[in-house]
Amino acid sequence: MVRKYYRDLVCDHEWLPAALLLLLGCALRLACIGVLPYGLNQDEASAGYEAYALLSSGMDRCGSTWPVLLTAWGSGQNALMSYIDIPFVAVLGLTELAVRLPNAIAGCLTLFVFWRFARSARGKMFGICALFFLAVNPWHIMACRWALESNLMPLLLMTGLWRTAAARKKPQALISAAICFALSLYAYGTMFFFLPLFLIAAIIWLRKSIRPGIFFASLLIFAVIALPIAACQAINLLGLDKICLWGITLPKLTQSREAATSVFGGGGLAAAGENLRTFLRLLWTQSDGLSSNSLGILRGGIFYFFGLPTAVIGFSASVLSGHREKHEGESIMRIALLCGLICTIFINCNINRVNMLWLPLIYFSALGCFLILQKLGSWAVLPLAGVLMCFCIFFSSYCRAFSGSKSTGYFPGLGNAVRTARAMGSRTTYITDSVNEPYIFALFYTETSPEDFISTVKYKDNTAAFRQVDSFTGFEFDDRSRADLLILQEGEEDGCTVLARSGNYLVCSPGGN
Repeated sequence: MVRKYYRDLVCDHEWLPAALLLLLGCALRLACIGVLPYGLNQDEASAGYEAYALLSSGMDRCGSTWPVLLTAWGSGQNALMSYIDIPFVAVLGLTELAVRLPNAIAGCLTLFVFWRFARSARGKMFGICALFFLAVNPWHIMACRWALESNLMPLLLMTGLWRTAAARKKPQALISAAICFALSLYAYGTMFFFLPLFLIAAIIWLRKSIRPGIFFASLLIFAVIALPIAACQAINLLGLDKICLWGITLPKLTQSREAATSVFGGGGLAAAGENLRTFLRLLWTQSDGLSSNSLGILRGGIFYFFGLPTAVIGFSASVLSGHREKHEGESIMRIALLCGLICTIFINCNINRVNMLWLPLIYFSALGCFLILQKLGSWAVLPLAGVLMCFCIFFSSYCRAFSGSKSTGYFPGLGNAVRTARAMGSRTTYITDSVNEPYIFALFYTETSPEDFISTVKYKDNTAAFRQVDSFTGFEFDDRSRADLLILQEGEEDGCTVLARSGNYLVCSPGGN
């Protein structure tokens, strides 16, 4: 009787729990994103500076005008995040908040799309359940709170899946799906592995519903949007020179990104086997060793300790009920999961590189939990309380790990140290090599023009996959004896005079006390 009451309540007033969960999920992804995590990661700084460079000069830091793929470190960086950042940087300035806000908003939109997909697949009750599990999911919260450019891809993939499932009954939805899938290629290069497998399987699944006119229109739209980035990838795989057409650049990288992150870098079957073992270990431990991606399974991991077994339960139940007409849209999620699993053979796996997998796995984990909760009836409150306890452990751990000077992966205090050195009138500032790619922080926090950087930069090896910068105007990264001020990490200041402290960093003069 109690269970029927709550089911009727959700069905009659679905907007209320959905709105509350969407508000909760948005708050967890948006609150204090400028300072939590405290500091900035080098990939965030790179994407943000490229947005600033494009906004101010129409070219990236390597001199390419409106590139479809950023040269960045040398072996490339996905461009879509930087282009989306441009209006935010224009309004808010080149700040941590401006760089992170678009990605956080994308995460909030993912919550809505995920809910709508789950609702259409299995009804209102499951839609609310799936929304709850994504709202409190550790991987998704963490991915939304820092501006790694590949973290835009899950929104585009999820929207594409939703619209593809809808095309079974509304064929015109295929057009919006095609747009999302094509844009996803600009968000993350691993989609070049995923999409061919997925699109072939999806077309087979949709074959009885496809209308030729809409199908060919969708195919044309996909081809037009995808052509520039596909051509850019072909240029780099074949070793051809860059192309600039109508002000749009298809750059030549120092090394193909696929070669740097996949079996195309060499190794053959042995590399494929190692990739699979790495993925299985990642799935079991829910950690890849990068604190920005996961705090470890005991503090939440990717989808909590119960996520994998409940995903197995949910996927198995989905397969067994897949013939039912009312669950047919769920087939597209099974296809996405299987295609993603195949891709892990080709990709040097970490949590970012296989992020096409996590939303399907979270979906089936939510389904497994939903089926278990249905069986428990009024006792379902106990496991739900357990989930909330797991969430509290995760989020409190997250806040402790990434606030203040503990946020080591984001170089807390470095930005203020760079600004302090500049305010002191430093002619040349050295930044410690304990910082990952220190030059990008100097560019970001001083807003150096890309023209100045291009005209004065000196690389250690201009052909390396990850080019190290020796110096550019006003900054030194190789020989500290050439600088009149030093930015050092705590513990590196022996023989120097400390002038200012900022987080984990010190502004020093070379002379001793």
